[in-house]
Amino acid sequence: MSMHKTIKFHEDIKSDLFYGALKHEVFVYLKVNMYDGFATPFALLKGAFYLTLFLGSYGLLISGTLPFPNILIIWGVMGILGILVGLNVSHDAAHNSLFKSKRFNRIVYHITFSLLGANAYLWQLRHIDSHHLFPNVDNCDADIDDNSIIRLSIYKDIKWYHRFQWFYAPVLYLFYTLQWVFYKDFIILFKKQLANLRNIRHSPEEIFLFYLGKIFYLIFYIALPMFLTSYSWEEVFIGFLLMHFTSSYAFIFGLIPSHFSDLASFERVDNDGYLKRSWAKHQMATSVDYHADQLWANFIFGGFNAHVAHHLFPTISHIHYPAISKIIVEISTKFNIPYRNISWFEAIKSHFRFLKKLGVPYPVS
Repeated sequence: MSMHKTIKFHEDIKSDLFYGALKHEVFVYLKVNMYDGFATPFALLKGAFYLTLFLGSYGLLISGTLPFPNILIIWGVMGILGILVGLNVSHDAAHNSLFKSKRFNRIVYHITFSLLGANAYLWQLRHIDSHHLFPNVDNCDADIDDNSIIRLSIYKDIKWYHRFQWFYAPVLYLFYTLQWVFYKDFIILFKKQLANLRNIRHSPEEIFLFYLGKIFYLIFYIALPMFLTSYSWEEVFIGFLLMHFTSSYAFIFGLIPSHFSDLASFERVDNDGYLKRSWAKHQMATSVDYHADQLWANFIFGGFNAHVAHHLFPTISHIHYPAISKIIVEISTKFNIPYRNISWFEAIKSHFRFLKKLGVPYPVS
């Protein structure tokens, strides 16, 4: 259970009209196509496809039939497939947009997230109760707080080594999921305050499930490959590291350009507790899309490439985001509200420009 600070958005008539018109058009799209906003059969089939490939790769791993150099490919592929399951299945389930049943969503979310080694409950707490409420807001978004090695906001203290962060970040990114599973989760578990979250308390059940999940992860990826195959512990450890390297890059370069970009806005509350934009305009200003209306990108990135649609309609399944993104283009143009939809390559370049810019003293308005 957690409590968060009360932060207010500056509402205005134009924003109300914009978001009202947007919601109306999205409602029309869903109604005309007889969608309920949850995952379609195709979305569920896609999720099952990625999950089957992942479990099949794991089965091939523990069969012990491949020589060590060849099995490294399987480890690397598993890292990517695990993230694809997370992007296309777990994320929708976390927002209760995969199934109508919240219970089914919770079960699927916890099972699939456990395959990544990260604690589902803690991630949902940070993602929904912090990040989604106040993306890119200083001291209110858990995704940009508590990170001193890489400076991710103009409002954070700058260190001498940040000048080189655009250069060393790709090396650190290799260890992102490893650090998440074995360090960050444990740090967050014992925090009483994180970003906007206050008086954080976890139930005994969640604490038990936390440690149970970590034990399961070690058994699944370390113990079973060692005891069921002839691979040495050194070979298993090398494969395990490679899996984390590929999963880290798949996650980082699929998600991080959406907010950590020199095209995105970073904010802080004023003395009266207000942000300078309305809620809808804030979501638009702090998110950057890439290939948002493209079906192929949606198939791979599970809607993370259409982050504006996701932040404005988080309880609608990602499978609808290409269509919703086209509606956003139409309505935002009508109301003269900036919307950015670029290529993935441009989004990555934008991220590294952002890192380089924040590596030197930057004027704060």
